Amino acid sequence: MRNVTKIGLAVALLLLTVVAAAYGPQMAKATGDFYARMETLERMMKIIELNYVDDVDVDALFDDAIEGVLGDLDPHSRFISAEEYRLMQEQYRGDYAGIGVSFELFDGVITVIDPLEDGPSEALGLRPGDQIVQINGADATDTNVEEVYERLRGAGGTQVDVTVRRPGLDELLEYTIVRDRVEIAALSVATMVAPGVGYIRLSTFSQKAASQLEESLLELQSQGMERLILDLRANGGGLMVQALQVTDKFLNGGKTILRTRGRTPSANSGTESTDRDTLPRIPMIVLVNRGSASASEIVAGALQDWDRALIVGETTFGKALVQNQFQFRDGSALFLTVARYYTPSGRLIQREYEGKDREEYYNPEAIAEQGEPPVDIEGHATLEGGVLDESAVANEERPIYHTASGRVVYGGGGIHPDVDLDPPLVSGLAAFFYRAPFRLYFRYGIDYAAQHAAELPVMFDDYLADFTVTDEVLEDFVAFVRSPEISGQFEELQIEVPLDDEAIQKAWEDMRMYLRADIAAAVWGQERARSVLLEYDNQVQQAVELFPQAANLLTTEKIAG
Repeated sequence: MRNVTKIGLAVALLLLTVVAAAYGPQMAKATGDFYARMETLERMMKIIELNYVDDVDVDALFDDAIEGVLGDLDPHSRFISAEEYRLMQEQYRGDYAGIGVSFELFDGVITVIDPLEDGPSEALGLRPGDQIVQINGADATDTNVEEVYERLRGAGGTQVDVTVRRPGLDELLEYTIVRDRVEIAALSVATMVAPGVGYIRLSTFSQKAASQLEESLLELQSQGMERLILDLRANGGGLMVQALQVTDKFLNGGKTILRTRGRTPSANSGTESTDRDTLPRIPMIVLVNRGSASASEIVAGALQDWDRALIVGETTFGKALVQNQFQFRDGSALFLTVARYYTPSGRLIQREYEGKDREEYYNPEAIAEQGEPPVDIEGHATLEGGVLDESAVANEERPIYHTASGRVVYGGGGIHPDVDLDPPLVSGLAAFFYRAPFRLYFRYGIDYAAQHAAELPVMFDDYLADFTVTDEVLEDFVAFVRSPEISGQFEELQIEVPLDDEAIQKAWEDMRMYLRADIAAAVWGQERARSVLLEYDNQVQQAVELFPQAANLLTTEKIAG
């Protein structure tokens, strides 16, 4: 079959013909016998399908061919199926028509993680932890994600009946939900973290990112915000236009945000800031880490180069390649790199990808699942865990550039922060319990909140100030984790999870932190849980102390401007 695969690689040139056509007849003319080759390749595929000695899966052959051709390009050029493209468009669009809940499947049961703000489910009173056990009178247990989407989503204005089992109640609850357009939040947290200090966690650059950021900024200003932390950690990017609009909010007009350079005239451009929606000139800190990529790096790079914000944290991922989308008749699409982008100072911050396969490029560090090495609060491995890649290259080995005021900044391999901060380290085992698909603290927190409703504070601020997780509660949680119901799931998935006393003891205090967060999530939702975790986030706490440096940049920026 190896020879057939080689032939299949040639067939992938058919894919490139579509790309060439998208650029117009000039490229087609330059290829000479372009269409003749396409006809040859089409015949070759047919000959293989009809005559090869063994049965051939032509679809698989074509998929292999696509991967073979794209494998010789950069890691960001990729082909995706029609379904993947539909889901991606929905994510980038930032809204969808449905009942308005985020959910997980626990033992095949649809469990509400959050009723989305201003959505139809929140309006009717659905809560975190509610289990949807019937949809339109039919059983909804033992389901999968695709079935959930198919049964709960639909055109706006249509109805769906759901039966809900709520922890702490014996009777089932019946709801008739009118589907509506629901926004997907681009921001996961917007709150005050210290007197006068606003904090916004921007999770993705969807089509709603700039407008949702604007709303949150205005709300925090009404609460007395005089300084801002914009958290772009683990934000892998999204739409470039949203990165430009977000950056534009913080710069005066007429300043370059980025430049792009490619082979075609349309790929060469520059974008400048405007005076539209520019926010007051308050001191600003941008938090980044190695999960900050693409659109996040556009924002961080421009604000750093113009001395508008202090960049704090860890070196970013390093993606400076621009992709155009080419959609095909079957709904699939090609994302093809057409340009590189450069920050205002001229920096190219693309990380090295030559000689690496896609997995090596995208996953320079492993995600810790068995408790080692140490991880950050979100469960990502760190340099302190013993993993090293080019993002840790010493500054003296990087190309040197200068900001508007003459400060030294570095190119190559990501945006290097003005102030390096160690990541917030926690036990890998404790973080593993926190993440999907298990979410063990949340599942425990649902039952805890139902059983102790009378004892929990009514207001979240009181919870934040007064509630502690006792050792007795922790011991009960450990018993829950060790129960056959949970440990059996690890065994089914063939995941080795250390549950011995020594491993548990090492994770003890971190489990206390996560439990405090997810008990709050079970009562008030995920944004409140993230607010709890901010108290334990050393990068956020240290950033608050760096505002004198951020304030100095404002003076520097005015002089430079």
